[in-house]
Amino acid sequence: MSNPDDVNQVTQVRSPRAQAIGEMFPVAAEVLAMSKSHEDRLCSEGSGLVDLGSDIRIIRAQQGDLDRVLEILEEASRWLSSKGLETQWLPRPAFRQTIHDNIDHGEVYVVKDVKETVGTITLQWSDKKFWGDLPQDAGYIHKLAIKRSHASQRLGLRMLNWAEAKTRAEGKSYLRLDCLASNKTIREYYERAGFIHVRDTSAPGWKASLYEKKL
Repeated sequence: MSNPDDVNQVTQVRSPRAQAIGEMFPVAAEVLAMSKSHEDRLCSEGSGLVDLGSDIRIIRAQQGDLDRVLEILEEASRWLSSKGLETQWLPRPAFRQTIHDNIDHGEVYVVKDVKETVGTITLQWSDKKFWGDLPQDAGYIHKLAIKRSHASQRLGLRMLNWAEAKTRAEGKSYLRLDCLASNKTIREYYERAGFIHVRDTSAPGWKASLYEKKL
């Protein structure tokens, strides 16, 4: 995963819920608009609705979005490389096929503002590759990336909150993700967002840190 926001610009905010559970970001108090393809445009979370803001919507990706999703992921990969950081999002035919298949399975979402696609996130309901055989009680975030022109807008946090609300609406108890173990900045970002480090694991060519958040 790339650094979703310019984390140096993120302001730590305390909401009543955040104070209660020791998190550094408000979740339940924020109202996030979401779209699930053409259905279920709103999802309840606790005492309210969570909303991405009137200028942003998240919709399920179609195959026509494939090139745009790849562009965003590859831009994030180049940015990581320019900072001397590892990246697993390499522009290879096999990677393109993976995204193609994920879209076919309805797992890829695109984030749109009033003009264009500005981000992408993949949300799955199992991840045996990293987490093994576990109960079907979690959502798994992959490939969360934002156009660099939209960094420093807390969009990454809003996308995480969307994924949390959607996962909770599916009756799941956890939201999980993996990131590069060597990327201290992104690990701290997710920790501030309320994710707990579970363990590290090895994948071909890189080492991943696994995180989860109890919903």
